[in-house]
Amino acid sequence: MDDRGYVAQALFDRLSGDGVPFRILGETQGYPERAPAEVQLVVARSALDGIPRALGLFCRELDLQLVHLAPEDSRAWRCVLAWTDEVGRPRFMSARVCSDYCRGVRCYLRAEELLAGNPDTLFSHSLIDAVERGELGAETAAWLCAQWNEDPRSTIERVARFWPDAVSIRLIAQAAKHGEWGPVRAALGPLRRALRRAVWPDPADVLARAAAVARALAQPARAAVVFMGRESALRKAVLDDVRRDLAPLGLSLFEAGEHAPRAHLRVVLDSPTMKDRGDVVAIHSAQGLAAATLEVERAILRWLECRVERRYPGALVGDNPVAARVLQFAVRHRIPGVQFFMNCAIRCRLGSPVLMPYPFGIVMERGVSIHERAARRVRAEIHGREVGVAGEDAHGAEICAETRLHEARHLAGQRPHRGPGLHPRGPYLSGPGRAGREPQAFGP
Repeated sequence: MDDRGYVAQALFDRLSGDGVPFRILGETQGYPERAPAEVQLVVARSALDGIPRALGLFCRELDLQLVHLAPEDSRAWRCVLAWTDEVGRPRFMSARVCSDYCRGVRCYLRAEELLAGNPDTLFSHSLIDAVERGELGAETAAWLCAQWNEDPRSTIERVARFWPDAVSIRLIAQAAKHGEWGPVRAALGPLRRALRRAVWPDPADVLARAAAVARALAQPARAAVVFMGRESALRKAVLDDVRRDLAPLGLSLFEAGEHAPRAHLRVVLDSPTMKDRGDVVAIHSAQGLAAATLEVERAILRWLECRVERRYPGALVGDNPVAARVLQFAVRHRIPGVQFFMNCAIRCRLGSPVLMPYPFGIVMERGVSIHERAARRVRAEIHGREVGVAGEDAHGAEICAETRLHEARHLAGQRPHRGPGLHPRGPYLSGPGRAGREPQAFGP
């Protein structure tokens, strides 16, 4: 079983354990030994709203990174999971989870039909999906033939629902009966036009698609990463390696000089002034190609994961009270007066959302950064002395009351000690530390 098949099977087991009714769509003969680059699932309509939360918990349990999450419309979510293989290379699996099967503004099949799993319904789904994407692979063609042979009469009646003209029905029936899909591949364009003439969009589907497009414009899925700093062969080589390894993410990667176009993330080579921060990755030519590429790829994946957390904090971090959301917004945008009113002194930078069930009396000094999910309890003080981690909730490790941070606070690259009550993806805290002091791990 390859690693993508393992992750797909683990996702199926998670959904089954949560009692979520689902069905795998498309060719399933290779599961779980071999999984496609994109896994398609259908779930009950009532379970769709809980999918982001389920994905967040699933990624935390398996130590995966959720680097993309976005609704395609009101009836489907698309996500990308990332992890590294045994030699450190990034691996990805995309998943599309829907209830009703829609493409664009048209709804073709309802969730109840897909969950029933009749051969004619599965045949129609795979064929419509291939026609809409404009691609019909060999594995999909074999899957279509297998479904046709299960119940040819019902399948041809279902095909007539989407392609009522006799020419299209004859073309599809001959291909499914004899396994010759060349004529269908050559006619994918006309078949798409005939399909859209037969199925008219519902007004509710149009509104749902418009809302998804508006959200995509406000929160674009494609991220722009610029490579800056000293021009050298190393910078170009790192860019080429990152473009190859992260190709499934569809990133916009380019080189630029000092006055770079607007980008979401900047990778700077040998800069004497720029240091690592939320939107800057500083690398040095002394690291070598392999180490620099690995550092840049990890930083990009972590930035994408943080972006998902910022866009869907309730699903991935937890439900913060309104006061906590106001406090964190004020900290990020440096709005005066809010912290004083809430008796807080947060002087460090906040990247991803932080779960604050009681956002009052919190002190976090300058130089402390939170690299992973963490929960802040009442009167937690983080100001540069000692560390104690205790307690656990559904959102990761908590730093509870009366806890303090070590003077040597450079812990960003270390895993905390997994003592009792400490989540394996608990918070990492880093700061300037003292010269000559080695990083210290959290104690139990």
